[in-house]
Amino acid sequence: MALTAQQQAFFDTFGFLTFPRLLQADIDWITAEFEAIHARHPGLKHDGTRRTCIVPFIDQSERLCTLLDHPAIVDIAASLLGDDFNYLGGDGNYYTGDTNWHSDGWHAQGRYIKMALYLDPVTRDTGCLRVIPGSHRTDCGWIADVRKAGRSEEAFGIPGRDVPAFPLESRPGDLVVFNHNLQHASFGGGSARRMFTLNLCRRAQSETETEDLRSYIEGHARFWLDHLHSDIMRQTASPERRRHLEQVIANEGRLAELSRQARETMAEPSRG
Repeated sequence: MALTAQQQAFFDTFGFLTFPRLLQADIDWITAEFEAIHARHPGLKHDGTRRTCIVPFIDQSERLCTLLDHPAIVDIAASLLGDDFNYLGGDGNYYTGDTNWHSDGWHAQGRYIKMALYLDPVTRDTGCLRVIPGSHRTDCGWIADVRKAGRSEEAFGIPGRDVPAFPLESRPGDLVVFNHNLQHASFGGGSARRMFTLNLCRRAQSETETEDLRSYIEGHARFWLDHLHSDIMRQTASPERRRHLEQVIANEGRLAELSRQARETMAEPSRG
């Protein structure tokens, strides 16, 4: 399901797309695998008081790894990033409460996207993703002001939930895709919202882009990772899937040492 020219133009302009019921036929086994991964991490049992986050996530299940082979997901990623896109891992979460305005990075080079799957129905007032359309763009003069949304009380005199935004309401089986630069938040959600992600980027095409990719990879030292992908993800990869892993593997040479240093200074790995 390659994207239409109109869908690609929408993503370029506004920074997000939604795909209702795209994975409806798969949602039962996806949810079962999500729960099985969390059950294998009893030390991270969710108690409703704070976010629980497992990184990497789909990499821990051989069957969830196949999402990177799913024709619909591959077609969307290839439409936005090119056929040789990179897979950058992802996280699996139980969310609690509000998430303030932020972006997942700020990339002036290349293109980084997140695919998010919510395993519970979420609406505007029950924790769905809210986005500020267009706030991903590096060519707009208003971006510096929009990025003040994270301190909206100080900057605009309003609480974060009142920042003008578009709600991406979602039901299990839907797919939400957005640019890492995009300002997003959620408000009003319960204490056990289930969501997991796949992070992807365009294959680096210049030394500047490659340096940005290395910086992104090395930022995962805070999770105490020696590799961005799990052994399961690599060992079960077909030649086509491996094409989406190889540039990351070639540029993660410093990650293990940076993670070793992080273990010496952090009481526990980052949880988000």
